[in-house]
Amino acid sequence: MATSSILSLSRPFTIFPINSTSFYPKNVTHYSCLTVKAQTTLDFSGSFFERGFGSDDDPTSVTGSGIAAVEDKEEIQCPPGLRPYETMAVLRPDMSEDERLTLTQKYEELLVAGGGMYVEVFNRGVIPLAYSIRRKNKAGETNTYLDGIYLLFTYFTKPDSMTALEATLNTDDDVIRSSSFKIRKRKY
Repeated sequence: MATSSILSLSRPFTIFPINSTSFYPKNVTHYSCLTVKAQTTLDFSGSFFERGFGSDDDPTSVTGSGIAAVEDKEEIQCPPGLRPYETMAVLRPDMSEDERLTLTQKYEELLVAGGGMYVEVFNRGVIPLAYSIRRKNKAGETNTYLDGIYLLFTYFTKPDSMTALEATLNTDDDVIRSSSFKIRKRKY
């Protein structure tokens, strides 16, 4: 199936000369008869424009070729009296796996003890930092970090328990940076 089209455009356009002292036009000059002709032949036979994207009769359909469907995860409703929060913690990159698991368990227990529910931890792995961070530990040693282990905690808790969590995160030598956020529903 071949399609042919000719586009013809003829309309006046305006040029605005600009004075060097101002950005406003002084004299307006009109030129007419700008004509553009384009002759195009496009062939859409055998493409996804005719059959649609991922149709059944297409043997090279893209539906099963690596595009992963996003799983619809059941969203947990927030219990009454609690609010949804996220906490991102950046840990020292030289921590062993056992130390990281112990630290993660410690903060999960702290959240549950403060009234938190549905605590989920996502380990993002070692990620380079946008800038170097100098941190002094309790022994007085100063370390400069260029990357860190990112952990994301999502949970429901009372607003009162956030101060204890943030105070513990700020005084821990294994945590380089941390930040907590209240999750708000988007209003589209």
